[in-house]
Amino acid sequence: MIDYYLRAGKIVHQVLRLALDIVEPGEEISSICRRLEDEIFKANARPAFPINISIDQVAAHDTARINDTRIVPEKGIIKVDVGAHVEGYIADAAISIPLSNTRIERELIEASANALREAIRIFSSNVRLADIGFAIERAIRSRGFNPIVNLSGHLINRYRLHAGKSVPNIGNIHMREVVKVGEVYAIEPFTTNGIGEVVAGDYTTIFRLIGVRRIKRDRVLNELTRIIWKNYDSLPFAERWLYTITNDPLISERIRSLERHRIVMGYPILVERSGGVVAQFEDTIIVLEDRVVNLTKSIELLGEVL
Repeated sequence: MIDYYLRAGKIVHQVLRLALDIVEPGEEISSICRRLEDEIFKANARPAFPINISIDQVAAHDTARINDTRIVPEKGIIKVDVGAHVEGYIADAAISIPLSNTRIERELIEASANALREAIRIFSSNVRLADIGFAIERAIRSRGFNPIVNLSGHLINRYRLHAGKSVPNIGNIHMREVVKVGEVYAIEPFTTNGIGEVVAGDYTTIFRLIGVRRIKRDRVLNELTRIIWKNYDSLPFAERWLYTITNDPLISERIRSLERHRIVMGYPILVERSGGVVAQFEDTIIVLEDRVVNLTKSIELLGEVL
């Protein structure tokens, strides 16, 4: 098991390093997503979710759309979130890139990375997850920014990206869960110069299968459900991925039909409610008896980011 996690973590690190080379103003977002996802396949792994490319006030869940023409802007913060799995064992990590290298861009990114570093430092078995949240919150607020209160890190299990427990980005005295040996967590502090809360945006391009069942007298939707299960299990997938497989011009409408039947659920983009700029740094760690192992080591890329 641990060997699979280590392989997935190494692959994610390599893909994030590639992102540093190819994410530049004027580059097509669709091209970036495709190249980074292709890199995962070349390493004999599979994406655990679509590459997330989220810019400025968009905190998460944005990826290239079908026939996307968007390009990387000249300024702002672009967050690149990468997940890969080997036989279902998932590693998940993210970096933020300052497009115009302004002071506010650098400071927001440094605050997120510093909070991640502090969380990893105190992570160990029997530590309360609430205490991790308090540490993250203190680290972010000490830099003059706000944490995103309704985004958090998460426990990871095989083929389950979000497996129940959360790693909060704020302190919570009512949270009593503790870290256990053998558990794998993604830790992802989000920082902002806004009020520190995200809301659903106006479009959704990432979905996940939540139930496999037949729809009466609908061969097309039943076949689409089969394709989703076969290719992605219960992990998130992109609308554009299904378009590539099926070449179906009505694929968007068919996915929405599956959503209405509660066979898939969508993950709308998440936007900072006050329009504040958001930065993120994320790593996946595994808790052993005597130590915590950083599987993805995105934090080591901070010097190259800035």
